[in-house]
Amino acid sequence: MFGGIVSVIWGFVESLWTTLWVDGTSAPLTGRVTTFIWKSMQGVFGKRNHKLLSLSGPVILIATISFWIVMIIIGWSLIFYTATDAIQNPTTKSYPDFVGRLWYITYVMFSVGNGDFTPQGNAWQLLSAVVAFGGMALVTLAVTYILQVLSAVTVKRSFASQVTSIAKSPEEFVVTQWTGNDFGDIELQLSHLSTTLSNLSEKHMAYPILHYYHAAKSEKANAVALAILDDALMAIKYGVPEEYHPSGTILKSTRSTVQTFLNTLSGAYIEPSNDTPPVPDLSFIKKCGVPTVAEEEFRKKFEEKKQRRKTVYGYLRNSAWKWPVVQ
Repeated sequence: MFGGIVSVIWGFVESLWTTLWVDGTSAPLTGRVTTFIWKSMQGVFGKRNHKLLSLSGPVILIATISFWIVMIIIGWSLIFYTATDAIQNPTTKSYPDFVGRLWYITYVMFSVGNGDFTPQGNAWQLLSAVVAFGGMALVTLAVTYILQVLSAVTVKRSFASQVTSIAKSPEEFVVTQWTGNDFGDIELQLSHLSTTLSNLSEKHMAYPILHYYHAAKSEKANAVALAILDDALMAIKYGVPEEYHPSGTILKSTRSTVQTFLNTLSGAYIEPSNDTPPVPDLSFIKKCGVPTVAEEEFRKKFEEKKQRRKTVYGYLRNSAWKWPVVQ
């Protein structure tokens, strides 16, 4: 009885925690299950088979919901198994075994009826009604959750496409924005990217499972886009003389938005990398006509930001992508 009660309560806690607590993280067991599945898929398919890894999101989403359902079904079955006469087959007057009670609970949760068994006594009739109500609530919650996650995936892919359509590396991003005299309309672009990323951060905070929706191509990969954008902003801030900078407010605001997104990584148990990614090639930026500061000063500033860059690198590696470098 006690084990069944714990399983039912914790099953609902896991589902409500993950789907309704928008300022938190995945529930303890759910988060670990999703991480385990992601790591397992990387081990089976390899970290470079991005087409197969793109299946990870749907697989993990289905597995997550199934995990909640199984916990609750087993819990209720254990509760109904504690009393031999809890339910009865009215035709044969026999009492079902544990498998029969699993069938009864599943039938009551997800259909209108009692699966050829009848609850005996007021207490078991009332408890059967609670099982039915919980099943309907869980189905509604699951469907809503799926729709919200799929909607957020489109925002994630949209942000990645916006960044990678500009450039495939931080250096190219800086050079592409340079008009010959200044950075032109970069403020409008950064404002739009910042707004999209801010929206995406809120969605990742509400649905950490989004981190496991892997893109089949790097152009749609959020981790690649974030690495390009963050290093490009730092290359402008620390590699270009201040008189050529775009508005300091937009640089600060966009970099702050990137940091907000990085704060969501803990919800998916994504840790910073032990290695530091390569510093952008300042000589390439200079060769393309963009005014630059001294190489030593540039590298010193990037060294000061290595922990933040390790976090971005950890996100990129967890997503099975390589660091974007200029070709």
